[in-house]
Amino acid sequence: MKIKSKLMLGLWVLFLLILLMGLSANMYIYKMGKDSKSILKDNYISIKYAKEMLQQLDQMSNAEKAQQAASVFEKTLKQEESNITEPGEKETVALLRTDFERYRQNPASPQLVNAIRAKIYKITEVNMNALERRNLAVQNNVERAVVYVSLLLAVCILTSFSIIFNIPENMK
Repeated sequence: MKIKSKLMLGLWVLFLLILLMGLSANMYIYKMGKDSKSILKDNYISIKYAKEMLQQLDQMSNAEKAQQAASVFEKTLKQEESNITEPGEKETVALLRTDFERYRQNPASPQLVNAIRAKIYKITEVNMNALERRNLAVQNNVERAVVYVSLLLAVCILTSFSIIFNIPENMK
């Protein structure tokens, strides 16, 4: 094999290793970005709805704002009912719906207000726990990606050194 052919072969191997390294790193970065987006999206929306319902629940104790607050609460509760993402959330939202309907019949009941508040806190807790759980999964994926990319980098470096030291050896 001619020196020029050996040199070209070595350069092509280096090129392919660099390409492999770049594609692997990009794949892992893309996957992590996608995972983090999905973590925030649905669970954050449920937490936002819960916050809004708590604010409206507080407003319902004000006689002047009670009707409007109940209307906003109803709208937000419907939105939450269509954003069920976690195990146990559907049941809690159904219980919240039941308590809210009972509250509309008897708005003077502090027990119902407390029951509604407890259900809203439970929805928040379920979604916060899901955020924490998914965040840990993403962190594990990041650690795994670092290991894979580091191993690939080591292979690329070793192969590059092998080519660097073997080409001059073959030129003699």
